[in-house]
Amino acid sequence: MRFKQRKNFLPTLVLATLFWGLWGWLACSFPPTNNLLLITFYLLLFTAVFLTSALIFANSKFGFLTACCVVLVLIFRYFQIGNILNVLLLAGIFISLGFYLKE
Repeated sequence: MRFKQRKNFLPTLVLATLFWGLWGWLACSFPPTNNLLLITFYLLLFTAVFLTSALIFANSKFGFLTACCVVLVLIFRYFQIGNILNVLLLAGIFISLGFYLKE
């Protein structure tokens, strides 16, 4: 079994750790009182999940799809429409997009 050589593994790992730390600091330090904090919360979470899943899958497309799905599920939960049917529909959409974009 051959492993894919990645040239930018260490910088991506450092950035992913940095964004997870920033996201954790933001989540623990500030209450969600205004829209700017919510947008910052979701942007930091999207970036952290994107970088982490791109490292795990060794593919930026799958990292992007995973991050979009996670953030959309949390946004649905924020607006109280995150029931199991919507989560399953989102998962189906993103899995089919993953198969469509597969090289």
